[in-house]
Amino acid sequence: MNKQNEHRITIKIADTDAFRIPVKEDEESFYRHVIEQINNNVSRFRYGPNADSPSAALAKVTLYYAVMLYRQTNLINSEAELLQNFEERIDALLKNID
Repeated sequence: MNKQNEHRITIKIADTDAFRIPVKEDEESFYRHVIEQINNNVSRFRYGPNADSPSAALAKVTLYYAVMLYRQTNLINSEAELLQNFEERIDALLKNID
């Protein structure tokens, strides 16, 4: 990373210790948005009639995001496989035309 285009931002998620990470200047707002969403989701689990402990709430949010990433990755891989099969079929059809 180019040090001139990098910021070190402080991250505070739920009740964990704050930490600093380097982030590209043009991605800082994205990181801050993601952190805000994570904290909002943790808060939803921490308050209300069935409130969770801070660590359980954070674990639930982590699992939720991991499942979303897994499903998205699985979908992308499935689409890539479909596209590859389609291209192979077109190649086979084009060979028969010659």
